[in-house]
Amino acid sequence: MALSLVALYLAPLLYCTTASAQQASPPKEDSGFFLWTDTSLSLLPYGTGFEIDPKEQSAFTLEHAHESKIGDLFMFIDAVDYHGEPEGADTATFYGEIGPRLSFGKLFNKEISCTLFERSLFEIKDVLLATQYERGEDPDLSEAALIGVGFDLDIHKAGLLGRLDKFNYVQLNLYGRAELTEGTESGINDAQLSMNASYPLQIGASKFLIDGYFDWVLGLGDEEWSYHLNPQITMDLGAAYDKPKKLFIGVELDLWWNKYQIPNSSGFDTNQQAISLLIKYHLF
Repeated sequence: MALSLVALYLAPLLYCTTASAQQASPPKEDSGFFLWTDTSLSLLPYGTGFEIDPKEQSAFTLEHAHESKIGDLFMFIDAVDYHGEPEGADTATFYGEIGPRLSFGKLFNKEISCTLFERSLFEIKDVLLATQYERGEDPDLSEAALIGVGFDLDIHKAGLLGRLDKFNYVQLNLYGRAELTEGTESGINDAQLSMNASYPLQIGASKFLIDGYFDWVLGLGDEEWSYHLNPQITMDLGAAYDKPKKLFIGVELDLWWNKYQIPNSSGFDTNQQAISLLIKYHLF
């Protein structure tokens, strides 16, 4: 299983780097190690519709992302407060992820550009070594390590979007997944497909942002498959005060099938459809 997963990850990597890599254009003026950074604080004051965990919750999230001369990184940590729990029960928890990626295009000073089909709706702009570490408050219940191949994609404006705006970014990662929770330490025995995307939208004078991710654990090993879709739909309030991309307000949807890789059944619902209010402020 592990060898077949490795072969699956390396096949598109070899195609892009050997068949389509070109010598990069002369480097731009040195702007330091970090090309850009973004750190934000989010308050989700109220959410409802959660499964397995208490139905009503609030959360505080710290997010950080940056791109550097060797790749990029995204990380977050959630501090979650449960509502209406009985006395003596756990009323709060935390969960976090960190995902550094190393860019083959930047490391080898190559400009990567390739399509998988003659008339493709997207173009691969970079290939990366993608890693991720996940950890909950109790590592015996929630901990995993992932490694695989990542792609930065350019969705063609003339394709699905027509005359609409282009995506700010689209990232696709294919991982081998190793569960590290108690009793499941058996190495990489599953695969996960993840996509992160951000899309700007303007209606009249108002500016909006649709961004988020999905994680699809395929269920190739002993664990059940799981699909987690987590988009945010927000309005750029800062743009109305000549400070665009600073303050956003909107909602976060949390749709999860077989949550925590627990099979859904008539006796135990693990398919989640939750919604939360969201206020996000970008510090820098």
